[in-house]
Amino acid sequence: MSKMRYFLLLTVFMVFKATAAGSMVATDKVAVHLSKAITVLKAQGIQTVVLPTVVPAPTANAHYFIYAELKPNRVDYVLSFDNTEKCEGAHYCNAGSLSTEIQGNPLIYFDNQNQEITEKIIMKKGHAVYYTPSHAMGDFWPGRVEWRCGPTLYTLSWALPAGDEKAALLKMVDSMWDSACL
Repeated sequence: MSKMRYFLLLTVFMVFKATAAGSMVATDKVAVHLSKAITVLKAQGIQTVVLPTVVPAPTANAHYFIYAELKPNRVDYVLSFDNTEKCEGAHYCNAGSLSTEIQGNPLIYFDNQNQEITEKIIMKKGHAVYYTPSHAMGDFWPGRVEWRCGPTLYTLSWALPAGDEKAALLKMVDSMWDSACL
């Protein structure tokens, strides 16, 4: 294959990847087992299940498999958005997650040179969210946004290309803000 042809194919692939990664879709259009996950949590006493109304368009599949898990304290939960049906939130096949923690506080992260990498961002009505970009430190940690509404800490984490992650995470937070922060 000629160099020019290879370059053109590479360019088309990169544009397609950037377009796919940057697009957001309605959660209910790409989430398999969503109502089942919500039903499981409600059956275990969770009154309100909050989730983003938009998520990044899936690239590997046409959908995400939703897995719900109640934390050991039985008041907090984790919703995993997985790339495979049997993933159940495992790191290697998980696209993203949303978790809650009663009386939790956002964490400030530092790199291996002890430089703060978490950024405070002011959202609606003056509320602060804390964005931490994806980073490698002993393992790879996807980008995350944490914020507190009332007694509940919300942590939204998603594996995204570095150039898209901050904007995409903030769009997801914005899409769930009114239901999370009544």
